[in-house]
Amino acid sequence: MKKVFLIVLALLAILAVFGACESKKGVSSSSPLIESQANPNAQYIRIGSGFGPGQPTYTIISSLNELNQFSRNLTNNSFWETEYTNAISKYSDNFFTNNFLVIVLLEENSGSNRHKVERVNPNGDIIIKQLIPEIGTADMATWSIIIELENSARLEQYLVVLE
Repeated sequence: MKKVFLIVLALLAILAVFGACESKKGVSSSSPLIESQANPNAQYIRIGSGFGPGQPTYTIISSLNELNQFSRNLTNNSFWETEYTNAISKYSDNFFTNNFLVIVLLEENSGSNRHKVERVNPNGDIIIKQLIPEIGTADMATWSIIIELENSARLEQYLVVLE
């Protein structure tokens, strides 16, 4: 009995060690220590169906000119161009004085799936929770997630992590 107890205890210890390990996909740049930005301000705009990237991608936008250029390329022939244009109309040169945007593009296999940016970690991980309903639709959906961040938190690289 004592032997079984020790084996179970050892297995629990091993599980605890492996459970505490964190898997990283991709590379993040090192940076000065900054706090995680929980629930950053974000906008979620469906920009199309099935023409987005297979894997989540991101673009860093530092100025109004960069935003306008990115938007022209993104919304070309998009049915949702008006919604996207309305979403970005709030940004001005004044906004980019102290802030920047990270625009994440991702494709879902259901138009019913939604997202919530949980946080941006100091190492550059952008944690996005996928909100998947019990019953969904069979259409594809491409989403643009516009995340507002302060210049003090800016990194060279980010990693989009879907949970």
